[in-house]
Amino acid sequence: MTDTIETSTGTANDIEARLAAVLEEAFQAGVETYNERGFKRRIGFGNRPAVIHIDLANAWTRPGHPFTCAGMDTIIPNVQRINEAARAKGVPVFYTTNVYRNRDASSGTNDMGLWYSKIPTETLPADSYWAQIDDRIAPAEGEVVIEKNRASAFPGTNLELFLTSNRIDTLIVTGATAAGCVRHTVEDAIAKGFRPIIPRETIGDRVPGVVQWNLYDIDNKFGDVESTDTVVEYLNNLPQFEDTVPKTLSDPQPEVEAPADPA
Repeated sequence: MTDTIETSTGTANDIEARLAAVLEEAFQAGVETYNERGFKRRIGFGNRPAVIHIDLANAWTRPGHPFTCAGMDTIIPNVQRINEAARAKGVPVFYTTNVYRNRDASSGTNDMGLWYSKIPTETLPADSYWAQIDDRIAPAEGEVVIEKNRASAFPGTNLELFLTSNRIDTLIVTGATAAGCVRHTVEDAIAKGFRPIIPRETIGDRVPGVVQWNLYDIDNKFGDVESTDTVVEYLNNLPQFEDTVPKTLSDPQPEVEAPADPA
């Protein structure tokens, strides 16, 4: 990832390079332990995937915001590749954006909760430029953008309903941040019976080493971390999504017209 964040001791990339070597050594030392104890099993790809892009809105992907993440020059092109492959097969693509509609911390009805006491949630107003999905990976017509105000994409949203109603068994998760919303979404996905697949080159965060550590830990316990090439190949080899829709979902239903508004 070539874009950088300047620090007092050099660039984030310099620090990340040094950390990468240390972390790799630690990971290699842990492989034997995990293998001996039966971890790092492969959950594998299922037959009916969906893609979800976690918080790839301008607040995370563009400079100048407290939530800005590094690595977007790598992440965005790989997300574009996954979108192209998924859309070609009719695979559902979802997006999330973390936003807040009542940012008055003194209000008993604010939707920031205690998270406001830890992170600057007040900088994420709904309907703002920062809340919009980055236009380089803009949703196509009919793709759903889910507003959330917690880390995981599941609690308080319709995501699980969308997935179960489409008989989804595999959830391809991209986005930011590795230590926060991506990780919590992956953990909830496997707990709810979906196979989490995480394309390595599509995950971002702000602090050097965080992506590498979290992907290692996720791969050992919660989902399969794969290369973007592997995920794109899987999508390319799928049948058209609509050809695998269960009959009960594809049967035409009578349309009922909504009543007109009262005069």
